[in-house]
Amino acid sequence: MKKLVQFLFLLLAIQSFGQKKNSSSTLKKTDFTIPLTAEKWQFQADKVTFEEHHGIKAMKLAPNSGQVILKDVVFKDGTIEFDIDPSAAEFAESVYFHQKDQKEQEIVYLRMSRVGNKLANQGIQYSPYFDGINMWDMYPEFQAPAMAKAGEWNHVKLVISGKRLHVFLNNAMRPALDIPELQGSATEGSIAFEGASHIANVQVKPNETEGLSPLALTDMTSFDGLYLRKWASTAPFDLPVGTELAFQNQPKPELFTDSIAAERAGLVNLTRRHGGNKSRKAIWLKTKITAKDAVKAGLQLGFSDEVWVFLNNQIIFADKNLFQQNMKRYPDGRISVQNATVKLNLNQGENDLLIGVANDFYGWGIMARLEYSESISETNNIEGIISLAKKIANFDPEPYTGTYSNPEVQFKLTFAKKDKVLTVQTNGRQPTELRTTGKHTFAYPGTAILFEFSPADKKVIFREGSDSRVFVKE
Repeated sequence: MKKLVQFLFLLLAIQSFGQKKNSSSTLKKTDFTIPLTAEKWQFQADKVTFEEHHGIKAMKLAPNSGQVILKDVVFKDGTIEFDIDPSAAEFAESVYFHQKDQKEQEIVYLRMSRVGNKLANQGIQYSPYFDGINMWDMYPEFQAPAMAKAGEWNHVKLVISGKRLHVFLNNAMRPALDIPELQGSATEGSIAFEGASHIANVQVKPNETEGLSPLALTDMTSFDGLYLRKWASTAPFDLPVGTELAFQNQPKPELFTDSIAAERAGLVNLTRRHGGNKSRKAIWLKTKITAKDAVKAGLQLGFSDEVWVFLNNQIIFADKNLFQQNMKRYPDGRISVQNATVKLNLNQGENDLLIGVANDFYGWGIMARLEYSESISETNNIEGIISLAKKIANFDPEPYTGTYSNPEVQFKLTFAKKDKVLTVQTNGRQPTELRTTGKHTFAYPGTAILFEFSPADKKVIFREGSDSRVFVKE
């Protein structure tokens, strides 16, 4: 009996061992390593070699190598990790992902002049590309110090999950860079490297996201009601170098046929909407601020690259934030609501806030935030601006035509129709085209003169600054 029990125990042990062996064989670890061989990568001739470096098989990227693209891999979510021995002489060491092409992609890069410095926030940076434009100047918050060194191996790991990105350096427990919301326009695409360096141990692990939520983190500025988030806009137009926007070339109201809304952090992203510019371009943005009483208010304004601010048809501010020309606003030529503060003298009722924006370097856009809301009852109301543009497109000047006079003055006002434009003529002078500014309201170009019609009463009020006179139709 004793021998039988011992035999049964032995049999069970053998079966158990066999089951464990079979189980372990089914849990074979997936190898995500990408071969460092020429046929696996797309690169310029004579710019990439494959060799031993510090005892490890590596891919060597020469200076000015351009992008070295991993072939036949479409990456969406997961982990990208690799070892890199960067060149201290290189400006940046870059890894691209979600690359649709070289115009639409996302990038993480080490800025070599800043790495290894705990106080240098530009050590590691993230940026999307729109229309071939690296948007580094539009997202200054997406950067951090990078504790890495040239001349030795550094381990880099990117974890991408939906809208989120964590970047780890040298096996640290905490990410060196935590992006709350990826900004790229593509959600999948190729992977590429760029920058003189040696790269080794490349691994691409699809869908391995280490539990990182795919949901974007909350934009805390979305709870701030003082941001101006809705703008009516014109189409972009050429603005030759050396020319400026001014009172005399304010846009006609009929040009505001489009609109644009602020994105994360209150950014009105003109590059995402209109792309990059090979030459200097400008655009007009317009919104309304309604005040219960006449009040002075501060406007925090971020801009890239140049702005001209008008309030109720009067220019009140102009400035430039030009990184390349050393005309940089804080922080270091990048966009921020800390770029400038503009004083607004608001009238009771509706106020027109008009901003001209010009671009000739990398990204362009604005962000605008009121410093306080005392006596301000409404913002972000652009429906009237766009509806006026539509009305003007179908405008008929006929109800305003005729000759108007005032017995106290020695001149008459003759209004005539020229296609869909109303003109004015005084004392035999050449007719001048008027600019429609509102319902029954017209402006004389290049002056502070306004004409306010009351067609039912057959009258027009002639306003020049604070002076006004009533003219009656003859």
